Amino acid sequence: MEIRFKDRSEEWPYDRIFAVCGEVSDTDVAASVAIVDNEGLRTQVTVLSGAGYSCFQDARCVEDIAYIGFGEYIFVLNMNTGASFSHRLDGYFGHMYDDSDLENLPARFSVLVTSASEALTFVRTGELLWTRPNLGIDGVVFLAADEKQFNGEGEWDPPGGWKKFAVSADSGAVI
Repeated sequence: MEIRFKDRSEEWPYDRIFAVCGEVSDTDVAASVAIVDNEGLRTQVTVLSGAGYSCFQDARCVEDIAYIGFGEYIFVLNMNTGASFSHRLDGYFGHMYDDSDLENLPARFSVLVTSASEALTFVRTGELLWTRPNLGIDGVVFLAADEKQFNGEGEWDPPGGWKKFAVSADSGAVI
């Protein structure tokens, strides 16, 4: 499956169109994401401005689940059922990681997501496993993963005041 944010000037037909937004429904378009599955089915996901804005955005597909990080949200779309879920972040969307980013990411995880201050983990079904708040105040990044823990840094004193952390892969508890 291929997923990417698309340029506003791109015009091509879609087989399915979904709209996602934050808590405030708004008709203004903030971004559009194009998804093409393995059978050639084309899906457009329109992110409405109620999702907020951030200087970071990312979109990933893991098996049949699409993840879109934008504004103050992570959106999860099951491409088989059409079900979509949104998770409001504590601040702006920061980064998304899958096994191409973290070499030893345990197979049970599809993506890890970070915001301005927290981390979220999603399993292969697209379900949120856990959220760990208070890992930073202006950015959280993951640097390494293994079966037992995830290592990263949170920025506590911007600019440049990063502090290392380790959290349990099973629960998100700080180690």
